[in-house]
Amino acid sequence: MEAVVNWFQDWSDACEYAKECAPDLSFLALREPWSAFAAIALMVLAVWLSNERGLRKVLAKERRARATIQPAGSLAPVLDQMKSPLSAAASRPRAA
Repeated sequence: MEAVVNWFQDWSDACEYAKECAPDLSFLALREPWSAFAAIALMVLAVWLSNERGLRKVLAKERRARATIQPAGSLAPVLDQMKSPLSAAASRPRAA
């Protein structure tokens, strides 16, 4: 990193000496606080991307598991069986 800063400084000095100065671009070099912020941001981004990839794998695995489960069949016959004793009891007259 220091080499980049030195290169920009040398370039700036040479351009001032030659009196053909272009805008000073030394601000583009990462200095200490900015390089630390960039490193932290890159680490956070890497952890986030890793977490997202893991979540996608888990979700894909769950989707595959759900796709392989076959339903046992319709519940209509079971419901009809359950309703028949109730309907028979409802149709009987009650004793007073």
